[in-house]
Amino acid sequence: MVGLFWVSEDAVHLGAPPGESAPGVRLATEGLDAIGPRPGTWKWADLGSVTVVGAPVRTTPGRQLSMTLDVVLGAMGLGGPEGPAEMTVRVQASDGAADLLVHSAAAGAYTPGEVELSHQVLDRFVAGTLSPAVLSAWGRAHGTGKTPRPAEREALLRQWAQS
Repeated sequence: MVGLFWVSEDAVHLGAPPGESAPGVRLATEGLDAIGPRPGTWKWADLGSVTVVGAPVRTTPGRQLSMTLDVVLGAMGLGGPEGPAEMTVRVQASDGAADLLVHSAAAGAYTPGEVELSHQVLDRFVAGTLSPAVLSAWGRAHGTGKTPRPAEREALLRQWAQS
């Protein structure tokens, strides 16, 4: 996982990859594919913007306390999070807008920098100045190893956003 992107050897997704019953959004060289209850395909050239709304962000001590409490309560069998956080991928196309549900891939929350830089990368996809193939190439080169640390993820996102 790098920012809002789940990068594997063979695919790039916004948020977690789709499961049997979980929706998802796959990013390809040609465009964006929604998988799940609202399937659809959009070409990058037809898009005005793609944004992610509702990504869990680590910003305040209160949020961190809440996440810690969720983990503790879950471990005690007294509640806690039901599953991954839901995010909305807002697609603005020449023929209208669509809101697509995806699940967060972050264990907890993203850093504010990851979210901002991820949006800059999405803007470059829409503008045609960067291809998801660059992220896929990184995924192939690094395999399915561990997720980089936050500072490494932000540096990688910054490279993609500014290259």
